[in-house]
Amino acid sequence: MGTRHFDRGADAHAEPVSGGRAEPAGRERHGLWGLWLRRSLSMRLAILLSLALVPLGVIAFEQTRRLEAELERVRDLNFHAITAEIARREAAAAEQTLGAARALAATMPTLARDTESCRKTLRSVVERSERLFSFAGFLPQAGVMRCISAGEARDLSDHAEFERALQEPRVFATSSQRGEMSKAPVISVHYPVFGDGGQMLGYVSVSITARDIELPGDVTENDIALAVVDETGRPLGAIGPIEETSALMPADFDPRDLAQRGRGAFTAEDGEGRRRDYAVEPIIDGVAYAVGTRPTPAEAASGLTLWPAAYPVLMWLASVVLIFGVIESSLIGPVRTLGSRIRHFGRTRELPRWPMPRRLPSELALVEETFADMAERLQRDEQRLIDAVHEQEVLLKEVHHRVKNNLQIISSMINLQVRAANEPETERALERINRRIASLATVHRRLYQSSSVGQVEFDSLLRDVVSTLVATAGPEGSGARSLPEIDTTLAPLRMTPDQSLPATMFVVEAVTNALKYATPDRRGRRWIRVTLEEEAGDDDGTPGRVLLRVENSAGHDAPPGAPPGVRRTTPEGLGRRLIAGFARQLGGTQASGREGDTFVAWLAFRRRPFSAADLGRDEAPKPA
Repeated sequence: MGTRHFDRGADAHAEPVSGGRAEPAGRERHGLWGLWLRRSLSMRLAILLSLALVPLGVIAFEQTRRLEAELERVRDLNFHAITAEIARREAAAAEQTLGAARALAATMPTLARDTESCRKTLRSVVERSERLFSFAGFLPQAGVMRCISAGEARDLSDHAEFERALQEPRVFATSSQRGEMSKAPVISVHYPVFGDGGQMLGYVSVSITARDIELPGDVTENDIALAVVDETGRPLGAIGPIEETSALMPADFDPRDLAQRGRGAFTAEDGEGRRRDYAVEPIIDGVAYAVGTRPTPAEAASGLTLWPAAYPVLMWLASVVLIFGVIESSLIGPVRTLGSRIRHFGRTRELPRWPMPRRLPSELALVEETFADMAERLQRDEQRLIDAVHEQEVLLKEVHHRVKNNLQIISSMINLQVRAANEPETERALERINRRIASLATVHRRLYQSSSVGQVEFDSLLRDVVSTLVATAGPEGSGARSLPEIDTTLAPLRMTPDQSLPATMFVVEAVTNALKYATPDRRGRRWIRVTLEEEAGDDDGTPGRVLLRVENSAGHDAPPGAPPGVRRTTPEGLGRRLIAGFARQLGGTQASGREGDTFVAWLAFRRRPFSAADLGRDEAPKPA
């Protein structure tokens, strides 16, 4: 009996099988893709469930697309709002600067008379601005700036901008990475000063530091870049270094033209050829502007590793993989392992030693327990059946053995009777009966010596029978002549006992007649030839016909004991009737007659296929 194994300590490694048969190793490896792609229940369920998720995926994709469009619209609004807010802040600072410059220009004709008093007044204005102003000063027409809030007097008479300003008096703003007086990046507002008679006296200049522009807390420099530019588009202040901001500005950028056309937003290429969006808000018309810029959505998306709308697709794929993994680990994998265990048991009648997966679902655990109990009962029943069959074989072999012994006893008794017979005809009749009995004893000896009582090696049986007949041939078969030459051409053939016995008796009668009636052929040879062969079977598995031929030489000499002039060529009497009876018992056909100098007796019948009972112990499934 086999041992039951229920080790659940590790995952099973089930062998791949197909159709209940062991597959070649190469076919197992080649068929793995077919199992996953064409036959796997896990893959089929995963595909069906994924198709069920397609509508949800389409909805998620559409919602993501709309959300992305809405988010871009919000970003665009924030982009313009931030630019406008920075412009508003800078405009407020510029208005204060312009107001201070206007107020100082109104009092400067009086203050300029006393340089020291002028310096104190300007210093006081800068200090009271709470660090808004970084410098204040008066530049007269002579070009030497002495009334300043800090520093030493400086001659600017040869400055090109100053000369143009004197020729065209106007309010204007300038910027410098290094201010003439403060030596720091500044934005300066210049206001003309006129005397009582309307004559041009010079300019009052008030500067504010070109400080970094502050962004809202949720906005980074990667989202938006901001700068304050003058009327020519030159940066006056920016987030980060002004040089980098200059590279972000478009070529031939004129904020005054944009403001006049009402184009506060546009798209252009920056100095490095990248597409960017721009927003322009005036700080002081014709003097300074706030410019915001950011990469276009397409340019920004090119730097992303994944398109936002691809996330629903990834979620769908992840769902498919998760569904496949759950089904495979919780259902299909255990079912596949259980199926492999059942197939293994069906082939070997042994429970496999590989364990089932741990934590089986209760339904599958019940199936596995039921299979194991059924397998144990089947093993016990098969063992009892095999023992019964073995006992039957032993008893049947014993019967054949005893029959063979009884036939030998009968043969011995007939031999004693032959020795006591006084009439030659009686002696010959008893010898013929003795040969038949010896042939029957040979069949039964073969049956009890065979490994399976349901099968007989018919070719070996015929060799023994022919040898026995030749060895026991009496004077009737030989006379004064020697025994004929014997040729046996027997194809290997196994048959059931119920067909082997009449077929053997056919050969016995045919060979007996051949021994009796064989005469020399034209070359003077006496011979007997026994042939056994089987035709090819049908396509449906039906065995082919078995062909038995017994041939002997048949010259023109009369058989021994015949009257002068008589040629005996055809067996007559009891032997011929027995041959016909054996043919009927086999359900075959038989005939006999001369073929030239040869006499032929042949028998054709269809071999019966073996049943499970005929296969016997050696070919039955082995018990566990």
